[in-house]
Amino acid sequence: MVDLRRTGRTGRGVLLAGCVAFAACGQSATTAPFGGSSATPGGSSSGGSGGTPGTGTPGTGTPGAGNNGDAGTIGPGPVTVTATPWDPKTASEAVRKVKDLLVGMPPTDAEVMAAETQGAAALQTLIDGWITDPTTQPFFRTKMLFFFRNTFQQIGFTPTVDFQNQLLQNGGFDFGPFGTAAVGDDSFARLVQNLQDEFAMTAWQLVQEGHSFLETLTTQRFMMTTGIKMVYLQVEMPNDQPFAFGATNKIPWKIDYSGNAIALADTLDPSNPNYMVFDDEPPATTSAGGIFGSAQFPTCRGSTTTPTGTFTGYAQLFQRIIGYTPRFPFSATPTCWEHPSKPYLTDGDVSDWQWVTVAAKAAGDAYVQPYDLPTLRGLTTLKVALPRVGFYTTPAFLALWNTNDSNQHRVTTNQTLLAALGESFTSEDTIIPLSTTGLDPAHATTGSQCYGCHKALDPMRGFWNNQFDFNDRNDFPSGGIFSGATTNPRPTTTGGVFAFATVNMPGASMLDFGPLLGQVTNGDALGDVNQFAVSVAQKLCYYANSNPCDVTDPTFLQIAKDFAAGNGTTPYNFPALIKELFASPLVTGAVTTQSFAQNTVPISIARRDHFCAALSNRLGIADVCALAVPLPSQAQTATATIAGSVVADSFGRGTVAPVTPGDPNLFFRAAVEQLCENIAPQVVDAASNTLWASASAATAIPDMVARVMGYPPSDAKFASAVSILQSHMTSAQAQSNASNALRSTFVLACESPTSVSVGL
Repeated sequence: MVDLRRTGRTGRGVLLAGCVAFAACGQSATTAPFGGSSATPGGSSSGGSGGTPGTGTPGTGTPGAGNNGDAGTIGPGPVTVTATPWDPKTASEAVRKVKDLLVGMPPTDAEVMAAETQGAAALQTLIDGWITDPTTQPFFRTKMLFFFRNTFQQIGFTPTVDFQNQLLQNGGFDFGPFGTAAVGDDSFARLVQNLQDEFAMTAWQLVQEGHSFLETLTTQRFMMTTGIKMVYLQVEMPNDQPFAFGATNKIPWKIDYSGNAIALADTLDPSNPNYMVFDDEPPATTSAGGIFGSAQFPTCRGSTTTPTGTFTGYAQLFQRIIGYTPRFPFSATPTCWEHPSKPYLTDGDVSDWQWVTVAAKAAGDAYVQPYDLPTLRGLTTLKVALPRVGFYTTPAFLALWNTNDSNQHRVTTNQTLLAALGESFTSEDTIIPLSTTGLDPAHATTGSQCYGCHKALDPMRGFWNNQFDFNDRNDFPSGGIFSGATTNPRPTTTGGVFAFATVNMPGASMLDFGPLLGQVTNGDALGDVNQFAVSVAQKLCYYANSNPCDVTDPTFLQIAKDFAAGNGTTPYNFPALIKELFASPLVTGAVTTQSFAQNTVPISIARRDHFCAALSNRLGIADVCALAVPLPSQAQTATATIAGSVVADSFGRGTVAPVTPGDPNLFFRAAVEQLCENIAPQVVDAASNTLWASASAATAIPDMVARVMGYPPSDAKFASAVSILQSHMTSAQAQSNASNALRSTFVLACESPTSVSVGL
């Protein structure tokens, strides 16, 4: 295993194909960062985001204590930066890159002029405006939700497969051979999206309310919808799916196949004749292929001769609530086949985000029933038996990193370290845990090749292993298991030992894990900076550059240290980190840093979420790539399929670095070209709400240059870009009509280097 914890990797810039066509896509190699002659890289103090270039060798200086060094070092106290002007080209490129990254919008003349005259000080002010102004904050929110989903590893699961542990096989999201085609309407799709968004929304709300970002490791408050509350409770219901033959106290309920509506209030009323009787109303959307209700797959809906179906079990009742009526009886040749029904879960139930505190369920506390939607809608404290804390116990995280009787939460533990600290266990780790409780002798005997990792990993996994069973539930089956599955008796103790890097301490329960995680530092050799702060800053480097910053770079370390300290604000203030990092030379390339030499700050492709956000925001079309549409139309499906070919940010199992592709290969070029072609009819001579009319091509083309390509009118390249598009329009119109010619011109602007890249 390669240990990347103490190594820095310097990325080189990539030049996108097609730059020549637009002339001068990147910085000149001789351009001085502040408008004079090229300055010697500073080394007398670390970089911040303004100030006068220092002198010396990169990386040899000591972080300064004020605004007195290379690019304006930021020390303790409120953040201030010297108003030192930038070279015009540097300013234009910096503003274009940073504004695109944060809100997906093009720069304006006024913004570029401010950066030219005031440098990084102006850029920090601009950033503050972009991320707080009511006009652009929704764009920033969308971008950060995407970042948080990836950072905290809440996406990438296949719900119909990866939730079979927590929500059980033949129940929950396991819809049998017909899959999601047997689920009515879009409540299920929206519920899955809720699960992906839950912790991203939690992190966002913590930031909005001014909380320390470190609370993402310790929070027991989560942003939830009614649907998510339902899932949390369902995970703790008895294992009473159809093949759990040993299950007792199965809940009885019925399906009325008449097709007539039964109000949920009546179903939940013990005095009502329809108590625990659920209807079989048809969904609003048509069923897939018309196979349900056919002679081959009869559903019994509307039948006057079929008796009411009597079911037992929470697992399948959960399915009925989200729009799936199970087969009856549960056999290979049922009388009534499974089919889509109208969900009881409404659109409001999957959009009513609110803070919910997860509290420990006491022995005398009764569960709120997961199907009791009226009660769940107003619930702000959810009492459950399983510990739910931080990002590492959410249903989404546990579904993505499923465990089993062999792995026993090792992967869960390792991925938590990777997400929170950007570090992992290695065989070279020398720390000796205070206890070896949980160390598996079958995997790791002293002196074996595996011992180096397992000596710390196995005791740490106890935090999960002692409170979650192998299905990440609370059942802990001890006998009578169907199909010979391994028993998993409930442990008599909870907690584990956190022995990693600079921390070696026990914890009594999962609630102790987050605080221990937050105490890890990068070690004395690198300034003893909090490792969570280092990790968050590094993930933002990947987000901005598709490359890491050098973790030994004084500029980078100072920014991480400022993030942890707060600099006069709340410690771990995420917006302050955004302002300092994105206005720094680590992102702008205004001066040389140890991470990136001048003019070699990486230029990368605009990965899917960057590209689609920019197109949506600049064209005024919400979700133009149809990435968040639960049940897209035929046109949206085509767009989403094409957008799916554009590479996106991700993460991997056991990998320290997030996946942030930066290569403009032929597959990327083909995908963005097809996507631009798909969008062109929506913005040029469209049937409604057209953005550009071919009859007004003379004004449309300059607007495309400013809006899509990101060149404001004052930019030196603006006029040449307009000329290129006008020439293309003339040539295209000679071969087709005016509408097609302007659409083709839009495609050229859409796939231009400054549109499909980050950093030009």
